[in-house]
Amino acid sequence: MNGLAWTMLVLAGMVGAFVFATVGAILVALLLANVSSRLTRDDEHHGDY
Repeated sequence: MNGLAWTMLVLAGMVGAFVFATVGAILVALLLANVSSRLTRDDEHHGDY
């Protein structure tokens, strides 16, 4: 492969890693928000557990 193909391959890999990290961070944030809301909702009903 020539230099341009290597450059495109590296850039595509960087973009893919960035998208993967962004989606992962969004999913972790949503999971933490879900767990947090469940914990605060359960704290209002002390007789449930």
